[in-house]
Formats: sequence, C-alpha cells, structure tokens
Amino acid sequence: MINLLRVFAVLSFLGPVGCGSDRGPTVVVYSSVDEPYSRPILEAFAAQTGIRVLMRFDTEADKTVGLTHRLIEESRNPRADVFWNSEVIQTVRLARRGVLAPHRSSPLADRADEFQGERGLWTGLAGRLRVLIYNTDLVADAEAPRSIADLAAGRFRGKATMARPFAGTTATHAAALWARLGGDAARAFFRRLRENDVHLASGNAHVRDLVASGAFAIGLTDTDDAHEGRRRGVPIQIVFPDQEVGFPGVPEPLGSFFIPNTVALVAGGPNPAAGAKLIEYLLSAEVEARLSRCGSVQIPVRATLDPPTGLGVPAGLEVMHVSYAVAERALEEATPFLKELFLR
Repeated sequence: MINLLRVFAVLSFLGPVGCGSDRGPTVVVYSSVDEPYSRPILEAFAAQTGIRVLMRFDTEADKTVGLTHRLIEESRNPRADVFWNSEVIQTVRLARRGVLAPHRSSPLADRADEFQGERGLWTGLAGRLRVLIYNTDLVADAEAPRSIADLAAGRFRGKATMARPFAGTTATHAAALWARLGGDAARAFFRRLRENDVHLASGNAHVRDLVASGAFAIGLTDTDDAHEGRRRGVPIQIVFPDQEVGFPGVPEPLGSFFIPNTVALVAGGPNPAAGAKLIEYLLSAEVEARLSRCGSVQIPVRATLDPPTGLGVPAGLEVMHVSYAVAERALEEATPFLKELFLR
C-alpha cells in the first residue's frame, strides 16, 4: 500500500504562473503529465487569460496514483480545481468515487464518444499508444514481434521485459486486457508471461533502456518513451502490435491499446469558473497539436489532426476497443492476482 504521508511529502508545489495579484482570478491544477510538457501549456493559458495558475505535479515514482490518493483525501475540503491526468483509469476511479464534477465540454464531431466520460465527469485528449520495441542488433526485422502475445513466445524466453503490471500505464493496459479478454483468458495470458520469464522493469523508460542496451531483446512500453529512444539514436524499432489476427482466442485483430490524457473538474474546488476555462483550453485543437509536436509525441484524438511526424503510426491503425469504465472495475480484480503472480 502506498504510504500517503510519504507521497504527500514528496509531491512538489511549484508555485504560480501568470499575471496579477493574489486577489486576481486563480485556478489550481494537479497534473501527472510530465512537467516539461505541461508547464509551458499552463503558462500559455495564464498569459492568454490573465488567470493565475497554481500547479502541483506528481513525482515520477508515484505518477498518477499519488495525485489520485491526494484528491480522494482532500475530497471533503478540495484544494484543486482541475485534474490533468496522463492516463484514464485513475480518472475514472475518481469519477466513481464522487471526486469529480460534471463539465460538458464543447461537442466535437471529430472526437469519439469513448473520450467523453459518463455524465461529463471527464474528457479525453491526446495520448499514447502501447507499443512493442525490439533491439535491431539482436532481432532481425523478419523475426520481430507482432503481437503482445509474442512476449510469451518461446523464442523470447527470458529475453522480454515490461514494466510492473500493477502500476502506471502497464496497470492500465493490464486492466484493459482483463476487460477485453475476460478474467480467465487474461489470467492465462499473464501466467504465460510469468512462465516465459518476462522481466519486470521499474517503468516504461527503463524498459526502453534495457532493450536499447541489449540486456533484453524486446519490450512493451509507451510511444513517448520509445520515440525518445529513437531520437537518441539507440538501436530499437517500434512495432504497433496486434494489427493482424493472431492473439490467442481473439478472432479479429486485438489492436494496439490507446491511453488518452484526461481532464476533469474537481467537485467543490475553490475556483470552478476558472477551472472550466482551463479545461476548455486544454481540450482545444491548439493544445492537442502542441502535445503532438512536443517531445512526448502525444497522438491527437481529433480525426482532423494528424499523428505526430516521425512516430510512424500506420494509416488505418487497429486500436483495441474497450470501455475505460469496465477496465477501471477490472483493475480491482486484476491487481491482487498480478501482484501474487509476479511478486511471489
């Protein structure tokens, strides 16, 4: 269990940006999006609107989960107005716990319904795909993995790595697989990973570095970490998995899993009007385009915006379709099993 006192101690309050005195309009935002990418966007909002922005960022070790616990703990006396989350499952959890307030964002014909939370409690924007990577010095292109099922393939026994499946985006991915495949099939899949000696890394960036160094031949990570590796010139190639039939028990392509950023209004926050303005700004095409151009190469949810250049997202990409709400409920069932399986 996370030590909440430790989490609170290491969460950093980074202070205000924007113009005006302490008595001017203010908005408090909690964000798990990497500060180098989120701070400039929040600063641009402050400059355009004159609204003073107070920011609180999560630590890398407790990314997303630390702020989720903080918002739950503060729910009787909320201090934040907006939660800008780098993933979706924890946001859905907050919605279910009554921590979030409805905010109906401006409707967009080119944004899919799956990115609008129930009762308007959250909205999705640009995000990341879960991808496979392989070391090009160790794996020939013809032998490259094509499905996440290849993590359990005999030819990669002891040669595959992924982040711990009970934290971060890997936990979100595991919960989505649990919801998509059903509990029995998901348990069987993760048992195959364990039997194939899949190595558990400390995080997605660590997965990238382990594959780049040649310590492991293949890995499962996020597009932003994979892209950063290629930008550095390390010997890795990106595979958008499950574009063809081949995942055991699934008669159609399983598809690559997409994890959007999410924004939400905190129920009872001190500055709801300013919070609503910030949410609309974060959901703008301007911000989605900016996120796609920055180092984290976020993929827009708007059909009218192109994927980031250089990432290599294939045209007609098959995406794994799963209800984020169902995945959030599946997480509660999956996590104890995964911890018992991989930590024993």
